[in-house]
Amino acid sequence: MHRRLFLFALAPMGLASCSLASKVNPFVDKSKEPVVSETQKKRGYVNLFPKDNFDHWVIMGDPAGWSIQDGLVRSEGGKGGNWIRSKKEYKDFILKLDYRVSAGGNSGVFIRALAEGEPWVTGHECQISNEQPPRDSLHCTGTLYGNVPVKIRPDESPDVWHTYEIRCVKNRITVLVDGKKTVDVDQEAIDAIKDKPLSGFVGLQDSHTAEGYWVEFRNVIIREL
Repeated sequence: MHRRLFLFALAPMGLASCSLASKVNPFVDKSKEPVVSETQKKRGYVNLFPKDNFDHWVIMGDPAGWSIQDGLVRSEGGKGGNWIRSKKEYKDFILKLDYRVSAGGNSGVFIRALAEGEPWVTGHECQISNEQPPRDSLHCTGTLYGNVPVKIRPDESPDVWHTYEIRCVKNRITVLVDGKKTVDVDQEAIDAIKDKPLSGFVGLQDSHTAEGYWVEFRNVIIREL
């Protein structure tokens, strides 16, 4: 008798726990959600891959190095994909995207880059890396590669999705990886970047590696400010 009462008393608690778990479950598949939410649309965000093609982009290397399916942009190492750049130039903006990289992988996100020359030289590269041994704080994920080190080293785990949020407003560049601020800098205060342009193309680097490595991107959205 007492056992039955005890089980009945626990039943509502169990249901409540299940309900709560379903709301916070980090493994819920969000792949079917809109790339740009209604709230983001009202704020001015647009999807840079509205269809499974590169119509809004220029492939700066071998097209065989790039593919896209169901909104997932993928680059395989060793195929000479180099980088892809937006057809449009951007000045002040917020760029958001998800990325994941293979173990030992290397890639990056370019901002304010020019069409001619190396994009990490003419503009800035926000690094993506799982290289081993891990790169130093000037060349790891979240840096302005080779010019501005990370303030906080982000998680560089391979084979899982991470987020980038990159804000460019006049001279200030702010970089967040998985919500953690890795760079917040006035480029005029850094000799190495003070003369870089304040507008240019955004871009994605290929899997800048040998064969067997890869990088993927999804949910690439931008808001002009």
